[in-house]
Amino acid sequence: MDRLGAGGRGRAGDRPVTVRPDPADSRRFVRRLPIAAIVALVVWVLLRSTLDGAVSGFAQLLIRAYEYPKVTRLVVVDHRAEVRRADMRTDSVVPTVALTEIHFNTIVLLALYLALPRPWSRQQLERLVMGWSVLYLTQSLNLLFHVKFLYASAFGAWSLQTYSAVARNVFGFLQYATDLPGRFALPFAIWIGFNWDRVMPIVGLSSTAPGDSGGGKRGKRRGK
Repeated sequence: MDRLGAGGRGRAGDRPVTVRPDPADSRRFVRRLPIAAIVALVVWVLLRSTLDGAVSGFAQLLIRAYEYPKVTRLVVVDHRAEVRRADMRTDSVVPTVALTEIHFNTIVLLALYLALPRPWSRQQLERLVMGWSVLYLTQSLNLLFHVKFLYASAFGAWSLQTYSAVARNVFGFLQYATDLPGRFALPFAIWIGFNWDRVMPIVGLSSTAPGDSGGGKRGKRRGK
């Protein structure tokens, strides 16, 4: 009995506590996921116009921060960002970027969060806000890279004079990286990163977290 009190799990203050995976956690998560996905879809539809403005507004702010003179304007029209420049001719074709494709992965992140246990607890809401903020930043960067690649490749002679071949390749790569791999992988990476202690048991892996003082007291009582 004394060994139990002196073991790694009993003395939680000295050593981490290992949380073993429970198959029931995975089953509950799978059962909740379809409902969570529907709720996430409804929330995204309601916030779609707000997300259009938020993503394009922040992307415009980032672009203009390093632009001189500040000529870029991203105008939202029918869920698309029109890329307008103050130095363009009025009869020029205005390129657009689809905003729905950029922030639809909000649905994935919300569904994953809502399918976890106690999604409305203070801790989970704080994690959701932090995770959503990170995703919002990546969405704005994705739009920024779209605009920069348009500037580097879609404006004919002006693009060739203003941007080098290296710049075109770099912005093209960053656009691609934040498009296909980033849009699908980032919600999962953010979800796991902010919810490691809850996700690991669900996927069948043990989670190691610092123990609380209660674990040590229980171990000592058993030792007695």
